[in-house]
Amino acid sequence: MKKTSFILICCFAFIIVAAQSKSENFQSDPKLVLGEVFRAANKQDYSNLNTLCPPNKTNDGDTQRYICDIASSSEQTINEFISYFKNARVSGEVTYFLSSDGTEMAKVPFWFNHPSGESRSNETMNMVKVEGKWYLSSF
Repeated sequence: MKKTSFILICCFAFIIVAAQSKSENFQSDPKLVLGEVFRAANKQDYSNLNTLCPPNKTNDGDTQRYICDIASSSEQTINEFISYFKNARVSGEVTYFLSSDGTEMAKVPFWFNHPSGESRSNETMNMVKVEGKWYLSSF
């Protein structure tokens, strides 16, 4: 019985560590960061979105207000977020470059459900790498 309990405890500990590392690793790649936005809209789980804006606050107001702060937004704004991003998808390859000050940047093309129609649904998410993690910058 002790051996079985020990094995069960070890399995649960492994699952918890694996889940934590998965949630932390999505900031290792720009596509995964944007994928986290799409996942949040699908699952209505906004728990990671507040970590997607850079700690140095260099992102624009739209990424802050409509993505990173969505959990504390009105029900109407949350419903708009879900509508925009629930069926969103990455639509091309990531482009990496350095800014004029040497900061690593990325551009990720994506399609989302823009309220003004199909012609406005192609967008680019700009991202910045800070201390080894990718963050939303603007779109």
